[in-house]
Amino acid sequence: HLSPTRGNHRRKTQIKYRSIISDVFDGKLLSSVQCLTCNRISTRMETFQDLSLPIPSKDHLTMLHQGSVNIAKCPELYSTDQGWLTWLWEWVCSFFWGPTVGLHDCLAAFFSADELKGDNMYSCEKCNKLRNGVKYSKVLELPEVLCIHLKRFRHELMFSSKINNYVTFPLEDLDLKPYLHKDCKSKVTKYNLISVICHHGAAGSGGHYTCYSLNDQYNQWYEFDDQCVTQVRPETVRNCEAYVLFYRKVDRAICEQREQVMQLSRRGMSCQEDMYVISQAWITRFLTFTEPGPIDNTDLLCRHGQLIPGDTYAAKMLTHVPASVWHHLYNIYGGGPTCAQEQLNQCTICLQESGHRPDLEYRDFTRCSQSTGKLYAVAAGWYREWEAYVKGQTSEPPGPVDNSSLITCDSSLTLDKDYVHVTEDQWMLLLRIYQGGPEVLVQDNQPVLVVEDSSEPMDSEEVKFQEKVNVKAQKALEDKIKEDRLKNNRNSLTRLKKIVTRRRKGKYRLTAKQATLRKKGRQRTGAVLRRC
Repeated sequence: HLSPTRGNHRRKTQIKYRSIISDVFDGKLLSSVQCLTCNRISTRMETFQDLSLPIPSKDHLTMLHQGSVNIAKCPELYSTDQGWLTWLWEWVCSFFWGPTVGLHDCLAAFFSADELKGDNMYSCEKCNKLRNGVKYSKVLELPEVLCIHLKRFRHELMFSSKINNYVTFPLEDLDLKPYLHKDCKSKVTKYNLISVICHHGAAGSGGHYTCYSLNDQYNQWYEFDDQCVTQVRPETVRNCEAYVLFYRKVDRAICEQREQVMQLSRRGMSCQEDMYVISQAWITRFLTFTEPGPIDNTDLLCRHGQLIPGDTYAAKMLTHVPASVWHHLYNIYGGGPTCAQEQLNQCTICLQESGHRPDLEYRDFTRCSQSTGKLYAVAAGWYREWEAYVKGQTSEPPGPVDNSSLITCDSSLTLDKDYVHVTEDQWMLLLRIYQGGPEVLVQDNQPVLVVEDSSEPMDSEEVKFQEKVNVKAQKALEDKIKEDRLKNNRNSLTRLKKIVTRRRKGKYRLTAKQATLRKKGRQRTGAVLRRC
């Protein structure tokens, strides 16, 4: 689903779209590379919608545990609320396959510093040379929903393999604070698991996917296996072989704020407080996001600071709240601009601008109806949108003329239901303003597609000039063919002379088979000489 963010002008070509997917899943990483010679640090910010984490090997895991920044073994990173079955399973896994790999081990491997040396040296702009360097990343902005992908598939040149190592992961309170940049603005750093995708099967066979998802309302986990849905225990989810994990931000304070806002709203409505206007898009973020961000009312206002005209649009995009609710939210989140209902009206300037064009357009269209000549067909659906616009029933002009519904072999199209008649001048007026097409004439009370002929009639001088050009082109082509033929014949004679010279010097001793081939070759040579 895409939600439009409107610019200053109310034209369809200037509407910018913002994706809800990006609002929910987008985070920001700051990647840095430090030159070990001059200590210069170059940074680059990039947007991510998922983190693809490597599963560290036993040696890599040992190195991470012995590192100076011992992220993987910090006890506060993992939830201690786990059953004895989980503890027993982890102990069995560590007994057979070595130390258990945790999700924070994978995160530590992803965010650990990489040395750039050897064939992978860093090109330092300050030194203007290849230097040894260190590359590392930090989170600059946390997403509302964190998608983590575990790299379980290893693709080599000739084959692919799957890493079946069990990776432990917390169901609650996954804390990403150790991986944040110092300038990170996200205050909520803890996540709860809401869904897991598992892969069953080998790497090359395609395999089968199942999913575990949490019903947040009843705090109950369910397994989705094609059409089969089964209720499962949290331990079943915790012990699965995760492939993709989805974590959602969690903050108890936002739930209390929502409840407080609801109480203030009921109290303010009963006391008939002054009303303020807040964007519906931001209210939705407040009710669903843990960190909704500053209040943003810019999508409600035109360039003159008033409400964008259009009753239908305003009803969808506005939310009226009492003054106590507005002041409470503004003190917590800031933003703006402040939109008091008594001071806010539909913009008269925009109304005049939007009303001036339809009136002129409709007047010109009516004036062109008196012309005689060809009749053109316009799709009824597009025509009704245009008619609603010029008659003031909507503030949105239609898009380009769309007659695609009239391109059909069926002769059952009916007037007024499928298409309308317009004169040639009216058609040219609509085409000049909105462009689009295609051009459809009305013949025998049926729309007929006009196939344009790209050729135009030429006068006598143009015809004579074109004939001269054709004669010259034909002569040049014939000369080119003769030149290529003569060149090929000369090359054949040169090769023939070399063969005769070598044979006279005794470099070739022919067998019976070669003698037969030579005889045939002489015949071909004679033919070549005759052509020359």
